[in-house]
Amino acid sequence: MNVLSLAQDLSARICHDIGGPLGALSGALDLAEVEPVEALSVARDGATAMRLRLRLWRAVAGAGAGPLGRSGLAELLDGTLSSGRVVADLSGLPETPLPAPLAQAALAAVMLGSEALPRGGTVYLAGEASGLAIWPEGRNAAWPYCLTAALAGDEVSGPRDVMAPLLLHLAAAAGMGPALAMGRDGAAAPLTLMPQAVAAEASRR
Repeated sequence: MNVLSLAQDLSARICHDIGGPLGALSGALDLAEVEPVEALSVARDGATAMRLRLRLWRAVAGAGAGPLGRSGLAELLDGTLSSGRVVADLSGLPETPLPAPLAQAALAAVMLGSEALPRGGTVYLAGEASGLAIWPEGRNAAWPYCLTAALAGDEVSGPRDVMAPLLLHLAAAAGMGPALAMGRDGAAAPLTLMPQAVAAEASRR
């Protein structure tokens, strides 16, 4: 996927992600004259959702966020995944900050993990700067096809599937190679981010 196509798909995806809260905010303004108290509550919720989602996207894009530890990552992810239906469990991370490029890739991986949980659940992130694992747990948990296609080197495009190629670009910038490990029966396989030399050696086995 070329850089221009990735930028176009990513821009469309961000617009989609903030479109819902913006619609709620607009609806609240229309409601203000009739039900001012309810309208204010809806407006606050919509504004908060937009602020949190934009803050997360800025961090994924590398703006306003440097190295991030467990608490910093958790703050960015809190309440932003699938409208709150998915939560992130970062208890397997140390508080030692991840380098900024790897923190960006980790955030993108967790966001992609939330797409593996259509009925809600938990995305786990564990490891340290030398290697990370991300896996979703919940009813019908399954990584989206765009991830397996991107890992296989197939062309993946479109705003709906942009998280997979974005993750590959961010992982490469962090010097990491993404791969799907062996999973338990009935569970989604962990996605690993390992140093590129280690990932290349593992793929040859």
